[in-house]
Amino acid sequence: MSLLELLIGSTVFAAAAGSSLQLWALAGAAAVAEERQQERMEQAEAALVRAETALRRLAPGGGDCTTAATQLRQLLAAEPLTPGLVRQLEPSASGDGVVLRLAVAGEAEPRQRLYVPAVLGLCATAQGGGGGSI
Repeated sequence: MSLLELLIGSTVFAAAAGSSLQLWALAGAAAVAEERQQERMEQAEAALVRAETALRRLAPGGGDCTTAATQLRQLLAAEPLTPGLVRQLEPSASGDGVVLRLAVAGEAEPRQRLYVPAVLGLCATAQGGGGGSI
């Protein structure tokens, strides 16, 4: 084997090894990114569970549902939020509840829930509706 063949062979081997290491690093980075995204989605779900738990701890009331919806909104706004989540609160389409949206970085659709004071027993009028997912 001549010196030229040896140099060419070692160059090809080094290039192939370098390419393999790059592909392996990219696959590892993609796996880590997917795991972090899954953690953020789990944090969003945990935040929704904490919000619902806090709302269920409120004392039942017989007052006005509009006032109760305002209280719901204030309570939801005061809940601590994990970094990487963005909270948006707005009145429901019918005006008798609050929609909580949690946007997760990297996800197209936010996680959202509709909370209605009447369903939670926080106001006098028991209107139809739901406290579940939208």
